[in-house]
Amino acid sequence: MRTRATVSLIAAGLILGLTGCNSNVPEASDKPGDRETTPSAAKSPATKPKSDAPLKLRAGTHWSDTDNDGSHISGTTTALSYIQPATGVDLPNEAADFKNPTWAVLEVKVCADDSSTSVLVAQDPWALGFADDTRLDAPSLSGSGVPKPEYPTGNGALVRAGTCLRGKITFSLEHGTRPATVIYAPMGRDPIEWAVPKV
Repeated sequence: MRTRATVSLIAAGLILGLTGCNSNVPEASDKPGDRETTPSAAKSPATKPKSDAPLKLRAGTHWSDTDNDGSHISGTTTALSYIQPATGVDLPNEAADFKNPTWAVLEVKVCADDSSTSVLVAQDPWALGFADDTRLDAPSLSGSGVPKPEYPTGNGALVRAGTCLRGKITFSLEHGTRPATVIYAPMGRDPIEWAVPKV
């Protein structure tokens, strides 16, 4: 009984953290380029995949859920671009997880619907998928040497209703490898995939 209660409390805590109910999380920056506030018509076009085929980059996908406190939470998530090899990365090779690294930059955007509660966003749910059924999770690199604007790391940032947050996630890969897909897999939701164009 005690184990079940502990597991339930841990699960509730994870759900609260992922859905934006944590009031200790800083709001998205008001600096130009870090946060976009756009009318609904100017947001990424939302599409629903008709099959299990990955979406094309720049295609947004709409999602909707009920937050842990019963409030409505919804928005559109978009993988905007993937560049490999990336320019503008000024990190030492020692910062990479590979002997012979190449750098890649994924640009993403999440918009909270006008009727949604605030949405918590971070690099954590993002990954690169490879043809051999492996994944490379976002490494949460930030700071000097990483292309700007950076997508939030750590505790993330809250995106208020009717606004968007766009940013870049920097990955290191083994030279000569290239992912097949970009994956967005927040806990409790089905993963969304976008195809990475072949060179």
